[in-house]
Amino acid sequence: MNGEAKCTLLSSEKGAYTVRGEMTLTGADASSVYNLLTDYEASPRAFRAVRSVKVVECEGDECVASNIYIEQECEWKFFVFGGAFPCSFEVEERDEELRMKCSLAPNAKGRGFLRQFEGSWVVEETSDGVRVEHTLMVQPKLTPPYSSKIFVQQVEQIMEDVANEIASWNGASYDAPPHRQPVAGER
Repeated sequence: MNGEAKCTLLSSEKGAYTVRGEMTLTGADASSVYNLLTDYEASPRAFRAVRSVKVVECEGDECVASNIYIEQECEWKFFVFGGAFPCSFEVEERDEELRMKCSLAPNAKGRGFLRQFEGSWVVEETSDGVRVEHTLMVQPKLTPPYSSKIFVQQVEQIMEDVANEIASWNGASYDAPPHRQPVAGER
């Protein structure tokens, strides 16, 4: 059984919104949950707001060799309004700590409708189950009405998607995503 997410608006300053969602899940181990969250190619299956994802090579002096770069197309919806937007992210994974953080890729800063973006996930095994925390900071170039409500709902939906995906596993584990699997002949 999966717990319900608690989502809170942490701050709303100068057009930037920070929201945190937390929940405790049962029926899965922490490394399987982390594997899901870092399996970028599988995101369209697990997250209804993600249409497509492609892991790409980063070129240029601002690239960090150990980070992962992804391009994705996301959907947004609020009441009867909605649309899609492309975005490029740089992801820093800290596998030993079951943490990851993503931000706009160096080549995406200043493009699109986002002025700033940072998302992070923390996964930890507890005596009650697996605690999952997602923090999202977004600063759009244009601030639509009800922005804080939109971003809280977005985090609620993301957390619900995680819980639903894990419930569909029926207790099975989730393997490491392709970019973290050993290459044949390496250890």
